[in-house]
Amino acid sequence: MSSTPVTPATPAPAAPKPAAPAPTLAQDIAKKVGVWLDPVHIILVIMLIFASIGGVYLFESKEAAAAQARAEIATQAATAAQALSASQAVQNAATQEQAKEVEAALTAANVQLQQANAQLIASNRQLTTTLVTQQAKVPTLPPAQQATLWQQLEPKATVTFTPTGFAVDAVGGIATIQDLQELGVDRQKLVNFQKQVDNDLAQITNENNALLEEKKAHASDVAADATKLAASQAELKKVNDDFTTYKHKARRNYIKAFFAGVVVGIIGGHAAGI
Repeated sequence: MSSTPVTPATPAPAAPKPAAPAPTLAQDIAKKVGVWLDPVHIILVIMLIFASIGGVYLFESKEAAAAQARAEIATQAATAAQALSASQAVQNAATQEQAKEVEAALTAANVQLQQANAQLIASNRQLTTTLVTQQAKVPTLPPAQQATLWQQLEPKATVTFTPTGFAVDAVGGIATIQDLQELGVDRQKLVNFQKQVDNDLAQITNENNALLEEKKAHASDVAADATKLAASQAELKKVNDDFTTYKHKARRNYIKAFFAGVVVGIIGGHAAGI
């Protein structure tokens, strides 16, 4: 009995496995971010954040200290200016009071001078009136009295009445001529003196007006300085207020800018495959 050899069955080839799909960009970023979220990286990131915050605080503290120093210098300068202004105000007030006293004394003296001048003017008018009266009376006097009046006016002269007029000795004649010459000069000197007095009065008036204008200018300067001082004080207050606001906001702004930079840097780095 013959046996037929059995041929073993050949297994069918296995079907090829389908290729795994390529990861998307989001999956790739998530994978890389996941690597960064292990404990070691988290600790390093926390340490970096604290170190950066410390650096920001140190930088901001130095900036604030420098700004504070400048503000203190400005405050000291403003305080010194205010103290000087206050001292000058006190001195100016004392000067003004002293000036008022001097002005009052000068005003009283001027009143007395005006009264004295009024008396002199009245006296001169009386003398002029008396002279006119006397001169009008001379032609009516008898010749003998005219001769006597001549000798009274010129004691050096010896005057006698003659049928044709008056006879005067040589000494008296010369003295009379000299008196008449002196009278003419005195009259001109009186006119010149009056002009000089008028000029002096005009000069005094001009000087008084100049003093009044200087007083107005001084008062205007004081008012302008007070306005400038008030403006400077207001500006200093604004600077101090702005600096206080800056100190409160600067630190928060530095921290916000730092965190924004960190977040942008991390996201951008992972997106670029770094």
